[in-house]
Amino acid sequence: MSDAPHNPIQTMVLNVLAKRGDFVPSSPELATEVEEHLCDALTPIAEHYSTSNPLWITKHALSTVHGCEAHHVASRDSFSWTIASVRGTVAHKAIEILINSRTVRSPGEHVDDALDRIVESERGTASDFIASLSPGEQADLRSQVVDLVTKYEDSFPKLEMRWRPVVESNAKVELFGGAVVMSTRADLVIGAPGSKVIIDIKSSRIMASHREDLRFYSLVETLRSRQSPRLTATFSLETQRIDAEDVSLSTLSVAVHRLVQGAQLLHELDQEKRAPTRRSGSTCYWCPLAATCSEGQEFLTGDRDA
Repeated sequence: MSDAPHNPIQTMVLNVLAKRGDFVPSSPELATEVEEHLCDALTPIAEHYSTSNPLWITKHALSTVHGCEAHHVASRDSFSWTIASVRGTVAHKAIEILINSRTVRSPGEHVDDALDRIVESERGTASDFIASLSPGEQADLRSQVVDLVTKYEDSFPKLEMRWRPVVESNAKVELFGGAVVMSTRADLVIGAPGSKVIIDIKSSRIMASHREDLRFYSLVETLRSRQSPRLTATFSLETQRIDAEDVSLSTLSVAVHRLVQGAQLLHELDQEKRAPTRRSGSTCYWCPLAATCSEGQEFLTGDRDA
């Protein structure tokens, strides 16, 4: 990290992410043990898929199928941009530019650069949604993103190259000859193999489910590199707080269990073996079924009355 003085929040982040003196990288045998256990559990499911028709497992698929199955089915083949989702996309792009920039620029300049790049990107992406906004809505969007990027810059010291920072880092693992594919995209990864730190940057507050998401990330990284990450962390731009968890055999075992359960649910819904269940929660706010879902309406009405 930079030798420049750190403010209290930056110091807190550094202390949370710092490598302990007694840290020992995991052995390749751990990855082998985890993979064997995972493959044994997935074999009955993998038999129904192939390289040409694989079962894709992502963070989003697992989080939605473990939440409300009806929402998962209704939204798995469609996506509609909202102010909240595009705000996060622009903020992540601006932070990516900030981290990789070799010149000192203001958060607003990074946001303007991010907006320009997104608007100029191919049609069918966030560019169409941003273009559909009124000038006032675009100005409000920019203001919100500038606030988030400013909070990031106030919270993270400048990342030095020796930390090997990578933004929007993709990882993929194929099992059963490609019949089962696990895919992730981490917001920020720092460190070398065997001591990596995977960081998810959220524009909203930290939730318990974020740890579950990152355990999946650490599982994929363990299988891909044959060494587990050292740490996973969620950082909230809204609250400027960080929640971290050491990666261990225990957390990887929890990730395997959740993945296998999720894969079974994905398979059952993919094959239409049963009707999807409904479970109210935060997804009700943007679910396409909300207007006609009694469980969702009860949740939304109760939340408004609280």
